[in-house]
Amino acid sequence: MSKRELLRQKRKAQKRRKLITVLIILLATAALFTAAIMLPRILMNRIKFSGAEGFTIGDQDAPVTVVQFSSYSCGFCKQYSEREEPAFIANYVDTGKVYFRYVSIPSNDPASQLAAEASYCAADQDGFFEYRGFLYEGFSSPDGYSVSNLVNYANLAGLDTEEFQTCLDSNTYARAFMGDIQYAQSVGVTYTPSFLVNGQLVNANELVPTIDVLLGQ
Repeated sequence: MSKRELLRQKRKAQKRRKLITVLIILLATAALFTAAIMLPRILMNRIKFSGAEGFTIGDQDAPVTVVQFSSYSCGFCKQYSEREEPAFIANYVDTGKVYFRYVSIPSNDPASQLAAEASYCAADQDGFFEYRGFLYEGFSSPDGYSVSNLVNYANLAGLDTEEFQTCLDSNTYARAFMGDIQYAQSVGVTYTPSFLVNGQLVNANELVPTIDVLLGQ
């Protein structure tokens, strides 16, 4: 093979390598772009709360009303939310048997109180239940309740982050949780999670049996 032919073959090989490299870069870029879009959706709480309004969900005319008292800095509350609540929502709230309300009881820690304040801003957009899942996740991180993370959770939950940021910056709900704490004290709540079932205070293990008795099941 002549030198000219060898040179031609070499140039062809170089072009093929360049083309393959460009294709790899394009595919990698496309994969990263797809991940950037899909990852927030994957991370979002997979429970979809239809008919949610503020801190409540379900049929207001349901025969049983359940009020849950919880804290975002409570490990047991996080565990209940992840392990037991999905079935409770599906079997009792979505079926029209229970009208459900969530009441936030933050600890004395300023970060926990800021998280409670943020949950009110999420509730303004009827995105509280989706947002709450990220607050529970943030509890395990040292800076989980930093302002930047709280805004990021709003983005992941599909909220209008500009509106959320404005709400948080304005301190609209800076002390709103005080009313929740007073309400909890008035009904005798001493630990979280606790549940008020048609006026009867019960713990997590007693919740479903108490409801079943009221429903005659």
